[in-house]
Amino acid sequence: MLYPDAPAVPGHVPSDRIVDHDVFTVDAPDGDFAAAMVRLRDSGVPRLFWTPRNGGHWVATDGDTIRMILEDAERFSSKAMRVPKAANPDPPMMPLMIDPPDLVQVRRLLAPAFTPAEVRRLEHRARDLSIDLIEGFAPRGECEFVSEFAQHMPIVIFMSMLDLPSSDRTVILGIVDRIVRPDVPETRMKGFAELADYCFARIAERRAKPGKDLLTQLATASFQGRPLSNAEIQGLTTTLMLGGLDTVAAMLTFIARFLADSPRHRTLLRDRPELMTEAIEEFLRRMGMANLTREVAFETEIDGVLLKAGDLVLVPTPLCNFPEDGGDWLDVDFGRARMAHATFGAGPHYCLGSMLARAEIRIFLEEWLARIPDFAVAPGAVLEVKVGAAACIPRLPLVWEPRQAG
Repeated sequence: MLYPDAPAVPGHVPSDRIVDHDVFTVDAPDGDFAAAMVRLRDSGVPRLFWTPRNGGHWVATDGDTIRMILEDAERFSSKAMRVPKAANPDPPMMPLMIDPPDLVQVRRLLAPAFTPAEVRRLEHRARDLSIDLIEGFAPRGECEFVSEFAQHMPIVIFMSMLDLPSSDRTVILGIVDRIVRPDVPETRMKGFAELADYCFARIAERRAKPGKDLLTQLATASFQGRPLSNAEIQGLTTTLMLGGLDTVAAMLTFIARFLADSPRHRTLLRDRPELMTEAIEEFLRRMGMANLTREVAFETEIDGVLLKAGDLVLVPTPLCNFPEDGGDWLDVDFGRARMAHATFGAGPHYCLGSMLARAEIRIFLEEWLARIPDFAVAPGAVLEVKVGAAACIPRLPLVWEPRQAG
């Protein structure tokens, strides 16, 4: 548990809705976060329950309820993106922590960075880096997937968007690690402060010497009829950085963990490349990892329970991807009819970077399987799942026969 318990149960919380559950602790020794969330839902907990852990908050476990909360920005505000409220960054991460109607204007500032043409440009950088990384460690017959591969592609894309020097990659990775995987809350806040210092220095450089990159565009952009403040630009750049690392790197790692244990799926992807698009969508559905939070804007009722203004509701988006219809949704089936999964969220905050994320997953699958067709989790490795606003496997050691590389 990262944060103190609630001092008392609020008077509007029914006793039969209280469950002692720490959202930052998950029972997933196999590294399968989504399956652990399904087990929680199916364990008999209420569809909406209140936990005293981490300041006290609600947790929704029903897919339809989760989607409704994400789509109803009027009742459920995004000004808190995680529990408890004290854990939310200040200044807020834009546009993640902005509500309509301002959200529309903020998203327009970032939209040019995610056009099809821009995604194609970024793909080239990501593919070249992926090939270099894989060919660098393939002859060894082993790697630590997260630190040696998964974190690098999103960082390079972020740095390319903002035209940051490649020499800063190690510095940025260190800052992000303190924010995404803190040992104590103070470490996370230190990471945000370090990121602020870094961003402010780069903003000053762009204002003194403008370029053609996204950071220059933000440094000279207007919002609500005035220039963006440094704090607002910091919030935007933080979103760009953490959005790629916290979600794409985690998704790549969950997929790699699954493929390491499934020779059948590896063979399918190698022998039938025409399945790649369907496979990517199925991986996205199956490996959802976001733990989003919304703040109740005004008194409202869900599932027969009264929620008060200011209450926080945690909404694990993977639970939108596993219908309770008796189907084997935990199975990974590349031939499954495509469904409207919520891995990229839903409603007005649907992820701007979804096209880019799909491209990164495709690049990983194509380039990795071409060079390391068969691999496994290292014998004796203990897989841990850490949970924040998104879940991740912080360390994934993989091994393969060196002769299979290259």
